[in-house]
Amino acid sequence: MIKKLNWEYDAKYSFFLADEIESTNTYFKEHREEYPDRSVLIAQRQTKGRGRYNRVWESKDDITFSILLKHNASYNIIAPLALSLALYSLGYDTGIKWPNDIYMQDKKLAGILIEDLYQITFHSAVIGIGLNMSDKEEYNAIGLNSKLSKYEIIDAILVKLDELLQMDIKDLIALYRKKSIVVGRMVYYHDKLYKAIGVSNLGYLILKNDYEEICISCDEINLKESLR
Repeated sequence: MIKKLNWEYDAKYSFFLADEIESTNTYFKEHREEYPDRSVLIAQRQTKGRGRYNRVWESKDDITFSILLKHNASYNIIAPLALSLALYSLGYDTGIKWPNDIYMQDKKLAGILIEDLYQITFHSAVIGIGLNMSDKEEYNAIGLNSKLSKYEIIDAILVKLDELLQMDIKDLIALYRKKSIVVGRMVYYHDKLYKAIGVSNLGYLILKNDYEEICISCDEINLKESLR
């Protein structure tokens, strides 16, 4: 059952709560016509959350929510930046592992799944965020272990998201470079060694060596195996 929340923080969004749901992203994708722009669905318990490559996980105590946005923007850059910068404002120093993972102390802290929906042209985007609140030693993942409420943290993320949506793409890319833990690293791709030098407007990773400069999407490379 989905119920509307009386949100005491940022009033620019409409907030909804699910006590238990398979996936907040899937729900918004299937019911996008029923919800307004800037809707946020928070799950108390998510049983079939999805990541890249359709990886599935269950979450009970962590922060899991999705944002429905009906205007187009560079969400592949904005979403991870919003999460990383919001956490910094709360006292947590994190970095972005391209394309959409957030790391702290060399361990994964959060993951983001961005899904664009089209009806001939762009219709909406769903940004799903899963943020560990406790350590997950079996996955070599770290948690915030914070005394802050889930709602305070979500509010900080949305405030930062709104700020970034007003920024020029060049400034966003410059910020992303500063927060990236991949830019500056060497990457092995198609039997060649490159240096990661940045991201493009579309969120592609830009690689360069002495002979060429290329852009690759996250579907073209397993970064975990390719970083040097």
